[in-house]
Amino acid sequence: MDWCEFLAEDELIEIIPLFKYNKQLNLISGDFGPFRPSIPIKVPVWLAFNLQRQNKCTICVPDWIQELPQLQEQQEADSERLVPMPDDQWRELLKLLEQEFQSSVNCSELIERREAILRLSAHQLFRVAKHKEQLFIGDVTLNNATKAELQSVKPLIQKCFQYLQQLRTTLADSQHNKQLSQM
Repeated sequence: MDWCEFLAEDELIEIIPLFKYNKQLNLISGDFGPFRPSIPIKVPVWLAFNLQRQNKCTICVPDWIQELPQLQEQQEADSERLVPMPDDQWRELLKLLEQEFQSSVNCSELIERREAILRLSAHQLFRVAKHKEQLFIGDVTLNNATKAELQSVKPLIQKCFQYLQQLRTTLADSQHNKQLSQM
């Protein structure tokens, strides 16, 4: 499990309890309860999964999952920017729900298209001049990118900054050598 999935387990999800507990659960992430049969309540994903495994609740599938086909169409229509997603941790929640219920929602095209836009944006951020050893840092905005999506382009951005540092070091060395040769 990666860091983003771990954080997504604290997202709130609606459940329908099958038990009665009149007190509140005082947890680090907040207070939850009281729990009454057939009355929906929002709890963290990790608690919902634990209660569901003990047959003490039914997990309500988030409404935004039904919107994914429309979001995929919007993303296909707008190939230059990321469309807003219904939840900041939508990919991680989908993965967690798929693991829990052994069923999947087909949104691979949406994920691939969003990752392609992110990679293109990262490439536009760092442009190398053709004839000179210069690296230009462009102005790119990554609106509507989630934490996991930014995590996916992190290695590319790190490599670009390493290359920039190498260019700066080489430039400083050449300027230093030039000054020494002029003396």
